[in-house]
This record gives sequence, C-alpha cells and structure tokens, in this order.
Amino acid sequence: MFHFELRPEVRKALKNPELFCKGMDTLHWGLIIAMSGVALMMILFFKDPENVLHPTWLLFTGLGLCAWGEWQKYRAK
Repeated sequence: MFHFELRPEVRKALKNPELFCKGMDTLHWGLIIAMSGVALMMILFFKDPENVLHPTWLLFTGLGLCAWGEWQKYRAK
C-alpha cells in the first residue's frame, strides 16, 4: 500500500536501499495496527469499560512490527 521512493543521494548512502524501503513499509503498517488498537480501546472505554484491555494484543503486535521495521532500517544503513 505504501510506496517509498528515496532520493538519489540517500539511495547512494545506504548499503541496501530496498531493505530500507521495506523497513519503512513495515514500520508504517505497525503504526497503523497499534493505532487501530488504541481506537478500539477508546471505543470500548465508553461502550464496555470492563473489556477495555482486551485489544492489548493489537498494541503489542503493532509495536512489534514497528520494532522489526526499525531493525530492517538499521541493517540497511
């Protein structure tokens, strides 16, 4: 869904520009998943307060994807 195009001077400075773009994509998907968990928690807070912590697994999944994307970006530098 996301397509990242690096500038030529940035592309030359990286060891693996494709892995860097893949890491950026993974990072953005992780942020989307984590924020959907936050939105679901907010809905549950008003609708059913005792179940507000049930979508916590979405937060951990999203943050795990963010960490993996950052690791890919680090390896590509």
